[in-house]
Amino acid sequence: MFGNLNKQAIYSGLVLIILAIGAYFMVNVELPPWSHYLSAVNVALFALPLFWAVRWWLGWREGTALVATLGAYAIMLEASAIVTGFPYGHFGYSDLLGYRIFGLVPWTVAFAWTPLILGAYAVAANLFANRYARVFATAVIVTMFDVVLDPGAVLLGFWKYEGGDDFYGVPLSNFAGWLVSGLIGAVLIEIQLERIQPLLPTPVQLASSVIFIIFFWSAIAKHGGLVAPVIMGLGLFAGLVVFYRKFHYSFDDKIVFVDEANIPLATGDKLPGHTNDTKLHRAFSVFLFNSQGEFLMQQRALAKKTWPGVWSNSACGHVMLHEQSEAAAKRRLKYELGLFGIDLTLALPNFRYRAEKDGVVENEICPVFIGFIDKQPKRNPAEVESTKWVDWQEFVESLEDPETDISPWAVQEVRLLVQSDVFKREYLTATRSR
Repeated sequence: MFGNLNKQAIYSGLVLIILAIGAYFMVNVELPPWSHYLSAVNVALFALPLFWAVRWWLGWREGTALVATLGAYAIMLEASAIVTGFPYGHFGYSDLLGYRIFGLVPWTVAFAWTPLILGAYAVAANLFANRYARVFATAVIVTMFDVVLDPGAVLLGFWKYEGGDDFYGVPLSNFAGWLVSGLIGAVLIEIQLERIQPLLPTPVQLASSVIFIIFFWSAIAKHGGLVAPVIMGLGLFAGLVVFYRKFHYSFDDKIVFVDEANIPLATGDKLPGHTNDTKLHRAFSVFLFNSQGEFLMQQRALAKKTWPGVWSNSACGHVMLHEQSEAAAKRRLKYELGLFGIDLTLALPNFRYRAEKDGVVENEICPVFIGFIDKQPKRNPAEVESTKWVDWQEFVESLEDPETDISPWAVQEVRLLVQSDVFKREYLTATRSR
C-alpha cells in the first residue's frame, strides 16, 4: 500500500487508460444536461490522491487546515477575477462544474486548484532548499500546469474569457495572473508549514493528483487538436513521473523518534535509523492465538537487518507518524501474514525495551496487542521466513531456558503477559468460547 512502486505503476496504468477513454468521449460527445454532477465527482476523485498524501504527511487536523486554507483562497481569488478582472482577466464559469457560490465560482474550484498548487510545491520543495526559490518555482510550475489545462477547459465550455484569444481562447494575461496567484499560494503554504513544522520531508505524493490531471487534460487537448498544450502536457507528465520515482519515499519506511514521554521529535529512514546507537522510537508487538490456545510464532526473514532468522512473536513493526498503534498492528498483520479482520486488545500499553544483536540496537516504546484467529497465515517471504502454531504453556515454560533463541523483546513481553490481568481475561474467554 505504501511502498510498492511496481504495484502502484500497474494501478496507475489502468487509471490512465480510463482517463484517456474518458477524455475522448468528453471531446467528441455532447455533454448531457446532468454532466455537472459527473464533473463535480471527477474533480473530487482527482483530488483524492492528494488528500491521502496530505493526511499522512501532516495528520488529519493540520492537513485539513492546510487544504481548507488553500481551497478558500482559490474561491476568493476566482471570485475576484470574475468581478474585477484581477488577476486572471474577466471570465465566467458555465454550469458544468457544479453549483456556483454566490452565483460566481463553482464549489469544485477549491478541489481543482488545491492539488495543482500543492503538486507544484512538492516539486519545488524537493528541488530547492531555499525558501525564496521554492516560492518562485512553485508559481512557475503551477502556471505551466495551467497552460495545459486552460485551453482544454475553454474548449469544453467550462469557462470563457472576455475578449482575448491569444492562446486557444485564453488571454496571455491569464497566465500572468497564475504567476501572481501561484506566488501568493506558495507563500501561504510556507506560512502554514512554518507554523506546523512537519517532521516528515515534503512527500512527492502531493504531486500524485497532478500527474493524473495533467495526463487527462493532455488527452483532452490531443482529441481537441490543441497542439501546444499536448506537447507541453506530455512533457510535464513525463517529467512528473520521473520526478515521482526519483524522490518518492514510503510513509511506512519512516520511523518516529520520540522522547521519554513518547512525544515525536523527528523521523528517519528505517534501515539507516537502526545502528549501534539507535534512538528511542515507536513500535508495537502482536501475539495471536487460536481457539485451541496455541500461539502463532514467526521466524523473521533471513534478509532482515535486525535479528534475521530469529523466532519471535506473531508480528511486530513500527508505527507511522499520525498513525495509531492498533492501526499499525493491523496494517502489518495484513502485510506480513495476510491476516485481517482481527480484533486486537491492548494488553501491555507501556512496554519498552532495548536490545542489541550483531552491533545493531533496537530501542523501542512498544505496546503489545493480543488477538484471536483460526485462519492460517499467508506469509510475506520478504518479511517472514516461516510460521508455526505452538502450545502456549509449553512455549512459556521454554523461555526459562537461559539459552533460548527467541527474540529478546518477545521473551520480556511473554513474562509480562502471563502476569497481565487483561491477557488472562482475554485468553481464557477466547479459548473457552471457541
